[in-house]
Amino acid sequence: MPVAFVLVCADVGRIDEVLTKILEIEEVTEAYSVAGPYAIVAKIESKKFEDLAMLIPEKFHSIQGVTGTLTLLAFGLSREFRLEACGDARALAEAGKMKELYSLCRNCKQLKLCGFGARVITFGF
Repeated sequence: MPVAFVLVCADVGRIDEVLTKILEIEEVTEAYSVAGPYAIVAKIESKKFEDLAMLIPEKFHSIQGVTGTLTLLAFGLSREFRLEACGDARALAEAGKMKELYSLCRNCKQLKLCGFGARVITFGF
């Protein structure tokens, strides 16, 4: 599924209004107001790249308060968020080694992408 990130310039007094309208666009999966030269960053997904070409001018530029956009097409792969435990975490959980499991999850570089690890850190398992 093609993904793009849209950097949006917006009138200063209308950023919240523009952000709300952007979040109503079906293809928008995430949107944030940000500090810097752009007011909003939105992630969009569509069925094909050709749809992206029409989506920006038709849906983004029709929002009152949008003064410009910059679209970044994503071609690489991203890591997906997962809910299940990795092999090491599963083995420690099954063995009842909660202290070791907590340490493993706490030090894991993939923690932000792991629902299992987040639960371990937050709730102790």
